[in-house]
Amino acid sequence: MKILSAILLSAVIVLASTTAFANSKKSGSVPEQEHLQMLYPTVLVRLTNGSGSGTVIHSAQNEELEYESYVLTNWHVIQNYVKLTKVWSPERKEHVETENRRPVNIDLWEYNNFSVAVGTIGRLANIVAYDKSRDLALLKVEDTERPMPHVAKLYPEDQDDGPWIFQTVYAVGAGLGKPPFPTMGLLSGYGKDTDGNDLYLASAPIIFGNSGGALYAYSPRREYELIGVPSMVSAYGWGNVVTHMAWSRPIAEIRLFLRANKYGFILGDKPEEKEVEDND
Repeated sequence: MKILSAILLSAVIVLASTTAFANSKKSGSVPEQEHLQMLYPTVLVRLTNGSGSGTVIHSAQNEELEYESYVLTNWHVIQNYVKLTKVWSPERKEHVETENRRPVNIDLWEYNNFSVAVGTIGRLANIVAYDKSRDLALLKVEDTERPMPHVAKLYPEDQDDGPWIFQTVYAVGAGLGKPPFPTMGLLSGYGKDTDGNDLYLASAPIIFGNSGGALYAYSPRREYELIGVPSMVSAYGWGNVVTHMAWSRPIAEIRLFLRANKYGFILGDKPEEKEVEDND
């Protein structure tokens, strides 16, 4: 008997049952919207030993009129760029663990006639947050003078319009290091990893290099909105990959990750007001 497992993370997936059914497949759309809202926010995360994907989820000016741009990806994509080492501390008279995070190269594509990738623009980005358990990481682009030209729309909070099982979804990423491309399928199920974190199962195929990209759904707001981050594919036997059984980190886990690391402003959260001491 062959055992079904997951590739990219050493996690056992438990498929949960669901009773929610809906189909929000749209009709009559123009291709420009798909390109602008799904393809163009996708970046390639270039690594020394391969590549992964990422999605621009924020790019705006701060109070100093500098641009702050952030890219969402998977922890396992950039994990080799975070090193823990022990150094001797004369003050504590013992070895202490220190963390070193190397900058990551990301590539943005330029396009002709919407679909034809004609070149890349390279940017450096720093790892500002990660969560090993949720397999999520956030990169901050070093360039503060130029905005990222396209930003993905995140599925809004407190909505009762999905995503649902049977809803059409689109997986977008730079699979195998190629220019970003979309695949289409259905949201097929819900599951959990061994740490108890929620997962989406989708039939939109993904392949190595898609990790860290985005899973989108077309919403009643007539927008393509990011609902998850593709993280792994199912497999059976000795590494036989089932690309149409793809697991993604859902938007609810993304929100928890961002807020836990003080990046709730990306979600539209208002900054916390500092308490003023009363000296009277």
